[in-house]
Amino acid sequence: MPSRLHIFVSSARHVTNSSVFISRFIASHLSPLLIHLSYFVIFDILGFVALMALKPSNPNYTPRYIDMLFLSTSALTVTGLATIKMEDLSSSQILVLTLLMLLGSEMFVSLLGLVHELSKQNKHDPEDSRVRSVTVLNESQVEEAIPATPSTNSNGLKKSCLKYLGFVLVAYMVTILLVGSLLVFMYVTHVSTARDVLARKSINTVLFSISVTTSSFTNGGLLPTNESMAVFASNQGLLLLLTGQILAGSMLLPVILRLVIWALKGLRMTKVKPEEFEFMMHNTKAMGLNHLLPNLQTVFLAVTVTALTAVAVTLFCCLNWYSAVFTGLTSSQKITNALFMAVNARQAGENSIDCSLVAPAALLLFMAMMYIPASTTVFSVQDDDARGDTEHKDGPKKRSLSLNNMLFSPLACNAAMIMIVCITERRLLFTDPLNFSTFNMIFEVISAYGNVGLSIGYSCSRLLHPEKESICHEKPYSFSGWWSDQGKVVLVLVMLYGRLKCFHKHKN
Repeated sequence: MPSRLHIFVSSARHVTNSSVFISRFIASHLSPLLIHLSYFVIFDILGFVALMALKPSNPNYTPRYIDMLFLSTSALTVTGLATIKMEDLSSSQILVLTLLMLLGSEMFVSLLGLVHELSKQNKHDPEDSRVRSVTVLNESQVEEAIPATPSTNSNGLKKSCLKYLGFVLVAYMVTILLVGSLLVFMYVTHVSTARDVLARKSINTVLFSISVTTSSFTNGGLLPTNESMAVFASNQGLLLLLTGQILAGSMLLPVILRLVIWALKGLRMTKVKPEEFEFMMHNTKAMGLNHLLPNLQTVFLAVTVTALTAVAVTLFCCLNWYSAVFTGLTSSQKITNALFMAVNARQAGENSIDCSLVAPAALLLFMAMMYIPASTTVFSVQDDDARGDTEHKDGPKKRSLSLNNMLFSPLACNAAMIMIVCITERRLLFTDPLNFSTFNMIFEVISAYGNVGLSIGYSCSRLLHPEKESICHEKPYSFSGWWSDQGKVVLVLVMLYGRLKCFHKHKN
């Protein structure tokens, strides 16, 4: 028995060492874009295999390969589009999707980036290397070595700041997920209307609480219910709770992160030195975390999020106040649903109303908000160094870069993808023009590119021939669920491209 244990431990150590070596090799020989692409492709395949291996809760439902691949990609890229009924999935499959949303979230990927940066600091930091020899220096050699001390201290200061920032991110993520799940669980168990919905759908309360909190905080958008949050449109407390989690996980994350660091500095409850706090607050680029912004840029972000949300809520209410969108809701519930939709249109994609009933002008605003990245601000701060570098570039090189940016810009790529899906769905565009309208196709592609997940859906009442309504069956999933397999594959590529769109911005 001890020999078997020894063999098992040795094998585990060998596998661990091999995995670390392979990870370091890939990280040191591939560009950041290829590293991220490999990360998403590998976990996408693993998620697809897990979803296919697990049995659904509905025995009459047979999962299709393309739908499971689509669902795995949608969860990992935190998009939220679904081509199947979510209630057909088993609890284990919901847990797999929840894990995929966590692994693909911006915060978790940023945390892995911090770990990678810290490993590079440890590798190149001379303070962490062992002393292999001792050399006696004379007075002149000592004087020559003194100027190198500040650089060494700077490297050590950056390394300690990276460790602390990583700790803050982990603590923040765990706290939101645990507290958020607990609050959702308490709300559902104490509010009869919400509890009855889960009982009617046979959804476990604990599973729902964990899944909906993870989906909101990571902006994943996939929920265990077929109708997303539309069945909870009258539950204002639950919608407001999820709205806060969505903002805390994406749009207001830089603001909250900076406030947390500022609060920890003022409370002095940690062993972090004041100079380390100053380094983190004033050297945001050196920290390598996209969610840590300079003071002025953080203020601009908060103003932008507040202003854009207010505009969206106002327009949404003005255009839909007396329409079928808010049927059966009170005035306060209408405002709460408008706020929930305005926040979700930027990132999360959880809908509490039927998007097909929304006024076209509001849908156009939602489309624009889905296209705009969550980190976009009204004003931007440009460094003098970057501006100076741009001015010194020669003319021919600038013209070639502009051509490259035009050909591979997000707008050009999205236009190309829209044309491709219009080709793959050309038969339905001709036979069912009200559902498969050009606007609906564009809306779905932009939703996939923005990793949002809002969808207009498909309605049998919009069929061109009324006699076909009797054989049409309403299915509560995304509009892309009605597309051909070729169209779904194109949308899978769009979701992956949208998840990696930040590299295009950095390239520019």
